[in-house]
Amino acid sequence: MRLKMKKIKEILKNNKENITLYGIIFIMCIFICSPLLQMHIASDTYNFMDLGYFEYPSQYFIRDARLISTLMLYIGGILNLQYETFIVAMQILAVIIATTTIFCIYKVIIDRAKINSKNKKILILFSAFVIVFNCMALEYFLYAECSIMCLSVLISILAAIVFTSNSKHIYIKTLILMILATFCYQGAVNVFLPMVLLLLFIDKDKKEQKNIIKQIILAGTIICISYCVNVITMSISNILLNNEQERVTGDIISNFKNIDLILFIVIKATLITNFNLWPTAITIIVISITFILLLFQEKATEKILQYLFLIVFSIGICIAPVFFMKNPSVEARMCMSIGSIIGISFIYLVCLEQNKNILNYIISMMILIFFIYNTVNTIQIFTAHIATNKFDENMGAMIKYEIEKYEKETGFKITKVGACKDIAPRSFPAGWDKKLFSFTQRAFDNFYCLIEALNYFCNRKFEKVEMNLEIYEDNFKGKNWDIYSNEQIVFDKDTMYICTY
Repeated sequence: MRLKMKKIKEILKNNKENITLYGIIFIMCIFICSPLLQMHIASDTYNFMDLGYFEYPSQYFIRDARLISTLMLYIGGILNLQYETFIVAMQILAVIIATTTIFCIYKVIIDRAKINSKNKKILILFSAFVIVFNCMALEYFLYAECSIMCLSVLISILAAIVFTSNSKHIYIKTLILMILATFCYQGAVNVFLPMVLLLLFIDKDKKEQKNIIKQIILAGTIICISYCVNVITMSISNILLNNEQERVTGDIISNFKNIDLILFIVIKATLITNFNLWPTAITIIVISITFILLLFQEKATEKILQYLFLIVFSIGICIAPVFFMKNPSVEARMCMSIGSIIGISFIYLVCLEQNKNILNYIISMMILIFFIYNTVNTIQIFTAHIATNKFDENMGAMIKYEIEKYEKETGFKITKVGACKDIAPRSFPAGWDKKLFSFTQRAFDNFYCLIEALNYFCNRKFEKVEMNLEIYEDNFKGKNWDIYSNEQIVFDKDTMYICTY
């Protein structure tokens, strides 16, 4: 026993610096995610709680080949966990995984770029935070299966580290990791390719240029194979469930005919509006500043070409899968690699040998300011989500009161719900001048989860029915509300008709 304790103390002593660093990152991640370290509900979570631990993954995750999320929900069901316990536990696990991801990015960059400067190490750490908590990745912390979505990011980063290492069987190891990452969540794995490029470009023991090009091609091949395995698994899963596969199309040509429209939608959402989660066009601004700073470097042409590769592949790897979708669309959580561009740009700049103090100062201030902004912005977004939950909870309580009051007065029991929207519905609560994507999506404006939200707040199992035309004409047509009003509810025997605002 004494020998074991002595060995543990020795291990702790030898790894004191790494343990301290991990602890600091963990505390910072807890601070950033603190608003979500409580029971919180996304739109999908209402459906999850309505269907349960076993039915929900069968209807959604298995069909999309998200096998690890399926397994996690099954475990929650087998353990018969309360939903509140499961959601908070998954959030804590997500924080631990995010901490590990930031730690891994930091350590590999410091090692590969041979960075010894304390100031540069701090800047690398800040940049790693920006990569993990970029605006496209914030949804990974929102849903009930958040830790598995975060795990997909971690595995993809580990795959990039393995791929660019000197260990044996790197291609087989990388492929296995990437396939596993797609089984966690497909939208996050695109960060693998830009991370591979970044690690190849900053490596002080870099290989010949021809070999780097070969590595890029091989990395692209691996991610394509992992996607194909995922699609095949998805198809098999749907066949076994006797469902039609709804994600991937066989008619790619039709999508390419609309290439201009698809590109416009994707680029506007990811590089201009940023889904309202970052300032307008901030990624383009950072890219432009980085190109300008690279002009003052030695071998500027080489550095600019490398950075151009980074940007093109980061954007391209997100856009390409859209053309293979049955219903081409883009969500923030599908664009991890685009969201990581700012953090990757910062790391690329820090790893360059700067001979001019003014350039060091500009780079340092840019990273520091954006790190502080992104930290505050992330906390505000997470807080806005909790506020939206409270807003929905209050409305749910008022609707529940009206239902119980009606049932007590009439003797009818409400078992059915029909819904419509007023002429100018507002998808986010009052107090915000814009919708913060999924974080401020009101449950009672979202027909995807409206009935499920009513089930949750009223502790019922309502049947969804069509809106009664006569009731709509007499009570809801042409109406517009800014806040909840009892006028938005009409009862008819065993049915409640609601017009959301």
